[in-house]
Amino acid sequence: MADKLEQPEVNEIATSRDGRDITRGWLSALMQAPIDDRVLIEQGGGDYRLYEDILRDDNVRAGINQRIYGVIAKPWEIIPGGKRTIDKTAADFIRAQIDSLEFDKVTLQMLHGAFYGFSIAEAVWDKSGNHIVLADIKVRNRRRFAFDGAGGLRLKTFANMQPGELMPNNKFWVTRFGADHHDAPYGLGLAHYLYWPVWLKRNVTRFWAVYLEKFGTPSAVGKYPPNTQKVEQEKLLAALRSLQRDSATVIPQGMEMELVEAMRSSAADHKQFVEVMNEAILLICLGQMATAKGTSGKLGNDTSRENVKDAILKADADLLCESFNRSIVQWLVAWNFPGATPPRVYRVFDDEDLDGHAARDKIISEMGYKPTIKYITEKYGGQWVEVNPPAENPDASRTQSEQKDASDQSDKKRPWRTIVSVCRFFRQR
Repeated sequence: MADKLEQPEVNEIATSRDGRDITRGWLSALMQAPIDDRVLIEQGGGDYRLYEDILRDDNVRAGINQRIYGVIAKPWEIIPGGKRTIDKTAADFIRAQIDSLEFDKVTLQMLHGAFYGFSIAEAVWDKSGNHIVLADIKVRNRRRFAFDGAGGLRLKTFANMQPGELMPNNKFWVTRFGADHHDAPYGLGLAHYLYWPVWLKRNVTRFWAVYLEKFGTPSAVGKYPPNTQKVEQEKLLAALRSLQRDSATVIPQGMEMELVEAMRSSAADHKQFVEVMNEAILLICLGQMATAKGTSGKLGNDTSRENVKDAILKADADLLCESFNRSIVQWLVAWNFPGATPPRVYRVFDDEDLDGHAARDKIISEMGYKPTIKYITEKYGGQWVEVNPPAENPDASRTQSEQKDASDQSDKKRPWRTIVSVCRFFRQR
Protein backbone atom coordinates (compact mmCIF):
# COMPACT_ATOMS: atom_id res chain seq x y z
CA MET A 1 0.00 0.00 0.00
CA ALA A 2 1.39 3.37 -0.95
CA ASP A 3 2.44 5.74 1.80
CA LYS A 4 -0.11 8.32 2.80
CA LEU A 5 0.56 11.66 1.13
CA GLU A 6 1.56 14.29 3.66
CA GLN A 7 -0.44 17.49 3.86
CA PRO A 8 1.35 20.57 2.44
CA GLU A 9 3.04 23.10 4.71
CA VAL A 10 0.91 26.24 4.46
CA ASN A 11 3.21 28.58 6.41
CA GLU A 12 6.01 30.53 4.76
CA ILE A 13 9.40 29.14 5.77
CA ALA A 14 12.25 30.97 3.97
CA THR A 15 11.34 34.47 5.14
CA SER A 16 13.83 37.33 5.24
CA ARG A 17 12.91 38.43 8.77
CA ASP A 18 14.20 37.67 12.26
CA GLY A 19 17.65 36.55 11.23
CA ARG A 20 16.56 33.77 8.85
CA ASP A 21 18.16 35.36 5.78
CA ILE A 22 21.92 34.76 5.83
CA THR A 23 22.44 37.29 3.00
CA ARG A 24 21.31 40.34 5.00
CA GLY A 25 21.39 39.53 8.70
CA TRP A 26 18.73 40.45 11.22
CA LEU A 27 15.68 42.20 9.75
CA SER A 28 12.41 43.00 11.46
CA ALA A 29 9.15 44.69 10.50
CA LEU A 30 10.42 47.87 12.16
CA MET A 31 13.58 48.04 10.06
CA GLN A 32 14.07 49.23 6.50
CA ALA A 33 15.00 46.44 4.11
CA PRO A 34 18.48 46.95 2.62
CA ILE A 35 18.92 47.77 -1.06
CA ASP A 36 20.47 44.90 -3.01
CA ASP A 37 21.94 47.10 -5.75
CA ARG A 38 25.70 47.13 -4.98
CA VAL A 39 26.45 49.81 -7.56
CA LEU A 40 23.89 52.13 -6.00
CA ILE A 41 25.21 51.45 -2.49
CA GLU A 42 28.93 51.67 -3.26
CA GLN A 43 28.85 54.58 -5.71
CA GLY A 44 25.86 56.56 -4.48
CA GLY A 45 25.34 55.56 -0.87
CA GLY A 46 21.88 54.24 -1.74
CA ASP A 47 20.68 57.60 -3.11
CA TYR A 48 18.80 57.30 -6.41
CA ARG A 49 20.11 60.69 -7.49
CA LEU A 50 23.12 58.72 -8.72
CA TYR A 51 20.91 57.09 -11.34
CA GLU A 52 19.06 60.30 -12.15
CA ASP A 53 22.40 61.64 -13.37
CA ILE A 54 22.90 58.55 -15.57
CA LEU A 55 19.59 59.28 -17.29
CA ARG A 56 21.07 62.56 -18.62
CA ASP A 57 23.24 60.62 -21.08
CA ASP A 58 21.92 61.03 -24.62
CA ASN A 59 22.08 57.35 -25.56
CA VAL A 60 20.56 56.23 -22.27
CA ARG A 61 17.69 58.67 -22.73
CA ALA A 62 17.19 57.51 -26.32
CA GLY A 63 17.08 53.85 -25.32
CA ILE A 64 14.74 54.41 -22.37
CA ASN A 65 12.48 56.59 -24.52
CA GLN A 66 12.14 53.78 -27.05
CA ARG A 67 11.11 51.36 -24.32
CA ILE A 68 8.62 53.75 -22.73
CA TYR A 69 7.06 55.41 -25.77
CA GLY A 70 6.97 52.09 -27.60
CA VAL A 71 4.60 50.80 -24.91
CA ILE A 72 2.49 53.96 -24.79
CA ALA A 73 2.02 53.83 -28.56
CA LYS A 74 0.17 50.53 -28.19
CA PRO A 75 -3.58 50.75 -27.49
CA TRP A 76 -4.87 49.42 -24.18
CA GLU A 77 -7.77 47.03 -23.95
CA ILE A 78 -9.98 45.51 -21.24
CA ILE A 79 -11.52 42.06 -21.32
CA PRO A 80 -14.07 40.90 -18.71
CA GLY A 81 -12.96 38.35 -16.17
CA GLY A 82 -15.97 36.13 -16.91
CA LYS A 83 -19.15 35.75 -18.93
CA ARG A 84 -21.60 36.82 -16.22
CA THR A 85 -23.39 40.14 -16.39
CA ILE A 86 -21.65 41.36 -13.22
CA ASP A 87 -18.26 40.56 -14.76
CA LYS A 88 -19.05 42.60 -17.88
CA THR A 89 -20.42 45.45 -15.75
CA ALA A 90 -17.22 45.49 -13.71
CA ALA A 91 -15.16 45.64 -16.92
CA ASP A 92 -17.19 48.60 -18.19
CA PHE A 93 -16.70 50.33 -14.84
CA ILE A 94 -12.90 49.87 -14.97
CA ARG A 95 -12.87 51.14 -18.56
CA ALA A 96 -14.70 54.29 -17.47
CA GLN A 97 -12.19 54.82 -14.64
CA ILE A 98 -9.21 54.57 -17.00
CA ASP A 99 -10.89 56.82 -19.57
CA SER A 100 -11.19 59.52 -16.91
CA LEU A 101 -7.40 59.51 -16.32
CA GLU A 102 -4.33 60.53 -18.28
CA PHE A 103 -3.48 56.85 -18.43
CA ASP A 104 -0.65 57.17 -20.96
CA LYS A 105 1.01 59.82 -18.78
CA VAL A 106 0.74 57.56 -15.75
CA THR A 107 2.15 54.68 -17.80
CA LEU A 108 5.08 56.84 -18.93
CA GLN A 109 6.01 57.72 -15.35
CA MET A 110 5.53 54.20 -13.99
CA LEU A 111 7.64 52.65 -16.75
CA HIS A 112 10.67 54.56 -15.47
CA GLY A 113 10.71 51.81 -12.88
CA ALA A 114 12.38 49.64 -15.52
CA PHE A 115 15.33 52.05 -15.29
CA TYR A 116 15.42 52.51 -11.51
CA GLY A 117 14.07 49.12 -10.40
CA PHE A 118 10.66 50.06 -9.04
CA SER A 119 7.90 52.67 -9.28
CA ILE A 120 5.31 53.84 -6.77
CA ALA A 121 1.99 55.54 -7.48
CA GLU A 122 -0.66 56.72 -5.05
CA ALA A 123 -4.31 56.04 -5.86
CA VAL A 124 -6.58 58.98 -5.01
CA TRP A 125 -10.03 57.58 -4.15
CA ASP A 126 -13.35 59.40 -4.18
CA LYS A 127 -17.06 58.67 -3.71
CA SER A 128 -19.56 58.88 -6.54
CA GLY A 129 -23.02 57.81 -5.43
CA ASN A 130 -22.72 54.26 -4.14
CA HIS A 131 -19.40 53.67 -5.87
CA ILE A 132 -15.79 54.23 -4.87
CA VAL A 133 -14.08 55.72 -7.91
CA LEU A 134 -10.53 56.46 -8.95
CA ALA A 135 -10.12 60.24 -8.95
CA ASP A 136 -6.44 60.20 -9.93
CA ILE A 137 -3.19 58.22 -9.95
CA LYS A 138 -0.15 60.21 -8.83
CA VAL A 139 3.28 58.67 -9.42
CA ARG A 140 5.55 59.57 -6.50
CA ASN A 141 9.31 60.01 -6.23
CA ARG A 142 10.81 56.66 -5.24
CA ARG A 143 13.45 58.40 -3.12
CA ARG A 144 10.74 59.20 -0.57
CA PHE A 145 9.94 55.55 0.16
CA ALA A 146 11.44 52.42 1.64
CA PHE A 147 10.26 48.88 2.37
CA ASP A 148 10.41 47.29 5.81
CA GLY A 149 11.28 43.75 6.79
CA ALA A 150 7.65 42.62 6.45
CA GLY A 151 7.37 44.05 2.93
CA GLY A 152 5.35 47.06 4.06
CA LEU A 153 5.72 50.36 2.27
CA ARG A 154 7.22 53.16 4.38
CA LEU A 155 7.13 56.91 3.66
CA LYS A 156 10.28 58.68 4.86
CA THR A 157 9.52 62.06 6.46
CA PHE A 158 11.58 64.56 8.46
CA ALA A 159 9.74 63.44 11.59
CA ASN A 160 10.12 59.73 10.85
CA MET A 161 13.06 58.99 8.57
CA GLN A 162 13.77 55.54 10.02
CA PRO A 163 11.90 53.27 9.51
CA GLY A 164 9.33 55.73 8.08
CA GLU A 165 5.55 56.01 8.29
CA LEU A 166 3.77 52.76 7.47
CA MET A 167 1.46 53.28 4.50
CA PRO A 168 -2.09 51.84 4.50
CA ASN A 169 -3.14 48.89 2.37
CA ASN A 170 -5.08 49.37 -0.88
CA LYS A 171 -3.58 52.80 -1.42
CA PHE A 172 -0.30 52.52 -3.33
CA TRP A 173 0.40 50.80 -6.64
CA VAL A 174 3.95 49.37 -6.65
CA THR A 175 5.64 47.82 -9.68
CA ARG A 176 9.05 46.15 -9.52
CA PHE A 177 11.39 45.34 -12.41
CA GLY A 178 14.52 43.29 -12.97
CA ALA A 179 15.15 41.50 -9.68
CA ASP A 180 15.94 37.79 -9.96
CA HIS A 181 14.40 36.81 -6.61
CA HIS A 182 11.48 37.77 -4.36
CA ASP A 183 13.65 39.10 -1.51
CA ALA A 184 14.57 42.28 -3.44
CA PRO A 185 11.72 44.74 -2.80
CA TYR A 186 13.53 47.56 -4.66
CA GLY A 187 13.98 45.56 -7.85
CA LEU A 188 17.09 45.90 -10.02
CA GLY A 189 16.76 48.39 -12.85
CA LEU A 190 18.68 49.01 -16.04
CA ALA A 191 20.61 51.80 -14.31
CA HIS A 192 22.54 49.16 -12.38
CA TYR A 193 24.02 47.87 -15.66
CA LEU A 194 24.29 51.28 -17.35
CA TYR A 195 26.32 53.01 -14.64
CA TRP A 196 29.81 51.85 -15.65
CA PRO A 197 29.42 52.22 -19.44
CA VAL A 198 28.17 55.78 -18.90
CA TRP A 199 30.92 56.54 -16.37
CA LEU A 200 33.64 55.27 -18.72
CA LYS A 201 32.14 57.11 -21.68
CA ARG A 202 32.06 60.42 -19.81
CA ASN A 203 35.63 60.14 -18.56
CA VAL A 204 37.06 59.06 -21.90
CA THR A 205 35.12 61.90 -23.55
CA ARG A 206 36.79 64.29 -21.11
CA PHE A 207 40.23 62.93 -22.06
CA TRP A 208 39.22 63.15 -25.71
CA ALA A 209 38.41 66.85 -25.29
CA VAL A 210 41.85 67.43 -23.73
CA TYR A 211 43.46 65.55 -26.61
CA LEU A 212 41.59 67.63 -29.18
CA GLU A 213 42.64 70.81 -27.44
CA LYS A 214 46.26 69.69 -27.53
CA PHE A 215 45.98 68.65 -31.14
CA GLY A 216 44.08 71.73 -32.29
CA THR A 217 46.08 74.29 -30.28
CA PRO A 218 49.89 73.88 -30.21
CA SER A 219 51.59 74.05 -26.83
CA ALA A 220 53.60 77.22 -26.16
CA VAL A 221 57.20 76.69 -25.01
CA GLY A 222 59.45 79.43 -23.61
CA LYS A 223 63.22 79.25 -23.37
CA TYR A 224 65.26 81.43 -21.04
CA PRO A 225 69.09 81.70 -20.73
CA PRO A 226 70.95 80.25 -17.75
CA ASN A 227 70.97 82.15 -14.46
CA THR A 228 67.65 83.85 -15.29
CA GLN A 229 66.04 85.22 -12.15
CA LYS A 230 62.85 83.65 -10.81
CA VAL A 231 60.96 86.86 -11.42
CA GLU A 232 61.95 86.84 -15.08
CA GLN A 233 60.89 83.21 -15.40
CA GLU A 234 57.47 84.10 -14.04
CA LYS A 235 57.19 86.90 -16.58
CA LEU A 236 57.96 84.47 -19.39
CA LEU A 237 55.36 82.01 -18.11
CA ALA A 238 52.76 84.76 -17.93
CA ALA A 239 53.59 85.74 -21.50
CA LEU A 240 53.17 82.13 -22.64
CA ARG A 241 49.77 81.88 -20.97
CA SER A 242 48.61 85.09 -22.60
CA LEU A 243 49.78 83.74 -25.95
CA GLN A 244 47.30 80.87 -25.68
CA ARG A 245 44.45 83.38 -25.35
CA ASP A 246 45.59 86.33 -27.48
CA SER A 247 47.03 86.66 -30.96
CA ALA A 248 50.06 88.73 -29.90
CA THR A 249 52.23 89.32 -26.83
CA VAL A 250 55.52 90.90 -25.77
CA ILE A 251 58.50 89.32 -23.98
CA PRO A 252 61.77 90.62 -22.53
CA GLN A 253 64.78 90.79 -24.82
CA GLY A 254 66.92 87.66 -24.77
CA MET A 255 64.05 85.20 -24.18
CA GLU A 256 62.65 82.87 -26.81
CA MET A 257 59.16 81.50 -27.39
CA GLU A 258 57.84 78.91 -29.85
CA LEU A 259 54.80 76.74 -30.45
CA VAL A 260 55.07 72.93 -30.42
CA GLU A 261 52.35 70.94 -32.16
CA ALA A 262 51.08 67.70 -30.62
CA MET A 263 51.90 64.50 -32.49
CA ARG A 264 49.05 63.00 -34.48
CA SER A 265 49.00 59.47 -33.05
CA SER A 266 46.01 57.25 -32.15
CA ALA A 267 43.57 59.96 -33.15
CA ALA A 268 40.67 57.51 -33.52
CA ASP A 269 41.10 55.59 -30.25
CA HIS A 270 38.90 57.87 -28.17
CA LYS A 271 36.14 57.94 -30.76
CA GLN A 272 36.15 54.16 -31.10
CA PHE A 273 35.99 53.69 -27.34
CA VAL A 274 33.03 56.08 -27.01
CA GLU A 275 31.25 54.27 -29.85
CA VAL A 276 31.77 50.94 -28.09
CA MET A 277 30.28 52.35 -24.89
CA ASN A 278 27.31 53.77 -26.81
CA GLU A 279 26.69 50.36 -28.34
CA ALA A 280 26.84 48.76 -24.89
CA ILE A 281 24.32 51.30 -23.59
CA LEU A 282 21.84 50.61 -26.40
CA LEU A 283 22.36 46.86 -26.04
CA ILE A 284 21.43 47.07 -22.35
CA CYS A 285 18.39 49.24 -23.03
CA LEU A 286 16.97 47.53 -26.12
CA GLY A 287 18.63 44.14 -26.47
CA GLN A 288 20.05 45.28 -29.83
CA MET A 289 21.36 48.46 -31.43
CA ALA A 290 20.02 48.63 -34.96
CA THR A 291 16.61 50.10 -34.23
CA ALA A 292 18.23 52.98 -32.36
CA LYS A 293 21.19 53.57 -34.68
CA GLY A 294 19.41 52.89 -37.95
CA THR A 295 22.13 50.55 -39.21
CA SER A 296 21.41 47.35 -41.07
CA GLY A 297 23.18 44.03 -41.07
CA LYS A 298 23.81 43.95 -37.32
CA LEU A 299 21.07 41.49 -36.43
CA GLY A 300 19.67 40.21 -39.67
CA ASN A 301 16.69 41.84 -41.33
CA ASP A 302 14.52 44.69 -40.09
CA THR A 303 11.77 42.34 -38.90
CA SER A 304 14.17 40.43 -36.64
CA ARG A 305 15.44 43.63 -35.07
CA GLU A 306 11.93 44.91 -34.43
CA ASN A 307 10.91 41.56 -32.96
CA VAL A 308 13.70 41.75 -30.39
CA LYS A 309 12.68 45.24 -29.32
CA ASP A 310 8.94 44.45 -29.33
CA ALA A 311 9.50 41.41 -27.12
CA ILE A 312 11.16 43.65 -24.51
CA LEU A 313 8.44 46.30 -24.80
CA LYS A 314 5.72 43.69 -24.39
CA ALA A 315 7.46 42.31 -21.30
CA ASP A 316 7.54 45.81 -19.77
CA ALA A 317 3.87 46.32 -20.59
CA ASP A 318 2.89 42.92 -19.19
CA LEU A 319 4.71 43.54 -15.90
CA LEU A 320 3.11 46.95 -15.47
CA CYS A 321 -0.40 45.81 -16.44
CA GLU A 322 -0.16 42.75 -14.22
CA SER A 323 0.70 44.85 -11.17
CA PHE A 324 -2.13 47.26 -12.09
CA ASN A 325 -4.60 44.39 -12.39
CA ARG A 326 -3.50 42.86 -9.08
CA SER A 327 -3.82 46.14 -7.22
CA ILE A 328 -6.06 48.98 -8.38
CA VAL A 329 -8.33 46.87 -10.58
CA GLN A 330 -8.87 44.23 -7.88
CA TRP A 331 -9.53 46.84 -5.20
CA LEU A 332 -12.11 48.71 -7.27
CA VAL A 333 -13.95 45.52 -8.25
CA ALA A 334 -13.95 44.18 -4.67
CA TRP A 335 -15.38 47.45 -3.33
CA ASN A 336 -17.98 48.09 -6.02
CA PHE A 337 -18.88 44.65 -7.44
CA PRO A 338 -18.42 42.00 -4.73
CA GLY A 339 -18.29 38.54 -6.22
CA ALA A 340 -17.35 39.70 -9.73
CA THR A 341 -14.24 38.37 -11.42
CA PRO A 342 -11.88 41.31 -12.04
CA PRO A 343 -11.26 42.19 -15.69
CA ARG A 344 -7.83 42.24 -17.29
CA VAL A 345 -6.24 45.45 -18.57
CA TYR A 346 -3.47 44.99 -21.13
CA ARG A 347 -1.65 46.66 -24.01
CA VAL A 348 -2.34 45.23 -27.47
CA PHE A 349 0.89 44.18 -29.22
CA ASP A 350 -0.73 42.13 -31.97
CA ASP A 351 0.59 43.80 -35.12
CA GLU A 352 -0.48 41.04 -37.47
CA ASP A 353 -1.38 41.94 -41.02
CA LEU A 354 -5.16 41.66 -40.80
CA ASP A 355 -5.52 42.31 -44.52
CA GLY A 356 -3.23 39.37 -45.21
CA HIS A 357 -5.17 37.11 -42.86
CA ALA A 358 -8.45 38.17 -44.41
CA ALA A 359 -7.13 37.41 -47.91
CA ARG A 360 -5.91 33.99 -46.80
CA ASP A 361 -9.19 33.16 -45.07
CA LYS A 362 -11.07 34.24 -48.17
CA ILE A 363 -9.07 31.80 -50.30
CA ILE A 364 -9.66 28.98 -47.81
CA SER A 365 -13.40 29.70 -47.75
CA GLU A 366 -13.50 29.47 -51.55
CA MET A 367 -12.03 25.99 -51.22
CA GLY A 368 -15.19 24.96 -49.39
CA TYR A 369 -14.27 25.61 -45.73
CA LYS A 370 -16.03 27.95 -43.32
CA PRO A 371 -14.32 29.50 -40.26
CA THR A 372 -15.92 29.05 -36.86
CA ILE A 373 -17.24 31.93 -34.78
CA LYS A 374 -14.55 31.18 -32.19
CA TYR A 375 -11.79 31.51 -34.81
CA ILE A 376 -13.15 34.82 -36.15
CA THR A 377 -13.50 36.25 -32.64
CA GLU A 378 -9.99 35.24 -31.59
CA LYS A 379 -8.37 36.38 -34.82
CA TYR A 380 -10.22 39.62 -35.51
CA GLY A 381 -11.72 40.54 -32.13
CA GLY A 382 -15.19 41.94 -31.60
CA GLN A 383 -18.40 39.93 -31.32
CA TRP A 384 -19.95 38.04 -34.25
CA VAL A 385 -23.01 35.99 -35.13
CA GLU A 386 -23.38 33.72 -38.14
CA VAL A 387 -25.64 34.88 -40.95
CA ASN A 388 -28.33 32.32 -41.77
CA PRO A 389 -27.72 30.63 -45.16
CA PRO A 390 -30.34 31.17 -47.91
CA ALA A 391 -33.23 28.69 -47.95
CA GLU A 392 -32.90 27.87 -51.65
CA ASN A 393 -30.19 27.88 -54.24
CA PRO A 394 -30.56 31.04 -56.35
CA ASP A 395 -28.13 29.73 -58.97
CA ALA A 396 -30.33 26.83 -60.01
CA SER A 397 -32.14 28.74 -62.79
CA ARG A 398 -29.17 30.81 -63.94
CA THR A 399 -26.95 30.23 -66.92
CA GLN A 400 -23.27 29.43 -66.42
CA SER A 401 -22.30 33.00 -67.44
CA GLU A 402 -24.79 34.52 -65.01
CA GLN A 403 -23.53 32.27 -62.22
CA LYS A 404 -19.94 33.42 -62.90
CA ASP A 405 -20.96 37.11 -62.79
CA ALA A 406 -22.89 36.53 -59.59
CA SER A 407 -19.89 34.73 -58.09
CA ASP A 408 -17.64 37.69 -58.90
CA GLN A 409 -20.10 40.08 -57.27
CA SER A 410 -20.37 37.78 -54.26
CA ASP A 411 -16.60 37.81 -53.84
CA LYS A 412 -16.64 41.57 -53.74
CA LYS A 413 -19.28 41.51 -51.03
CA ARG A 414 -17.57 39.01 -48.78
CA PRO A 415 -17.29 40.38 -45.27
CA TRP A 416 -13.52 40.06 -44.72
CA ARG A 417 -12.76 43.72 -45.35
CA THR A 418 -15.60 44.64 -43.05
CA ILE A 419 -14.21 42.31 -40.39
CA VAL A 420 -10.82 44.01 -40.64
CA SER A 421 -12.32 47.49 -40.34
CA VAL A 422 -14.52 46.60 -37.40
CA CYS A 423 -11.82 44.77 -35.44
CA ARG A 424 -9.48 47.73 -35.92
CA PHE A 425 -12.20 49.92 -34.49
CA PHE A 426 -12.47 47.74 -31.43
CA ARG A 427 -8.70 47.70 -30.89
CA GLN A 428 -8.46 51.48 -31.02
CA ARG A 429 -11.09 52.00 -28.35
